[in-house]
Amino acid sequence: MPLLNPPTSNLVGQSFLTTGTTFTTGAATTKILVELVAGGGGGGGGNTAASSGAAGAGGGAGGYGRIIFNVSPSTGYTIAVGAAGAAGAAAGGTGGNGGNTTFTVGGTTVTANGGTGGAGSAAAATALTIAGGAGGTVGSNGDLNASGQSGFGSQRLSATILAAGNGGSGRFGSGGLGGVAQGAGPAGTGNGSGGAGGVCVNGGSSAAGGAGTVGAILVTEYTTP
Repeated sequence: MPLLNPPTSNLVGQSFLTTGTTFTTGAATTKILVELVAGGGGGGGGNTAASSGAAGAGGGAGGYGRIIFNVSPSTGYTIAVGAAGAAGAAAGGTGGNGGNTTFTVGGTTVTANGGTGGAGSAAAATALTIAGGAGGTVGSNGDLNASGQSGFGSQRLSATILAAGNGGSGRFGSGGLGGVAQGAGPAGTGNGSGGAGGVCVNGGSSAAGGAGTVGAILVTEYTTP
C-alpha cells in the first residue's frame, strides 16, 4: 500500500533536521511524512598493560520510526533530536548511550530510542569476547517502529591478535569500522550510527572508542489540493 496517493498529494519540500526544538510547516503544507533516527552509541575503549592487549566493542545504532501526520500550514511542532553517544574512555571505558529522537503533533509523540554504548576492555593476554552495544529498542507511536542494529562484538585471542567491534549502522549512517591495529576506534558516519571500539596491541597506548553520531529527522512536506 503506498504511503501517499501521488495524484492527490503534491510535494512541497524536504527538511533534514539534526538540531532544534521546533519544526514549522510551510505555508501550503497539510501533510507530512516524518522519519526519525535516534542517536548512536559510542564504542568502548581499550586499556593497556605490559605484554597485554585490549579491544572495545562497537556501539549500537539508534532506532528508527516513520509516520504520516495531517498538519496545519505555518505551524510549529515540537521535536527533539537524540544526542550522539560519547566515545568510551581510553582506559577501557564503556561508550555513552545515544539519545532518543521525538516528533510531536497534537497528543501523539513518535519516539525512536537511542543505541547503547559498546563495552570497553581491560588489558590481558587471554582470550576474551565482548558483546556489542544493543541497538535502540523498538520505539513507539509510529506507523513503523524499528530497533537499531546492534554494535559488533570485539574479540581477543592473545596480546597481539585481537579485533575491535564495528559500530551499528542505520537508515542515515554507517557504523565506525573496528580495526586490528593499535589506535582509537573510528566514529560513526552520517546520523544515528554507532562508534567502533578502540584497540591496544601488546602493551601499546590505551585507546579510546569512537563516538556515535547524532540522530536526525527527515520531514517530507505535502499539500493536498
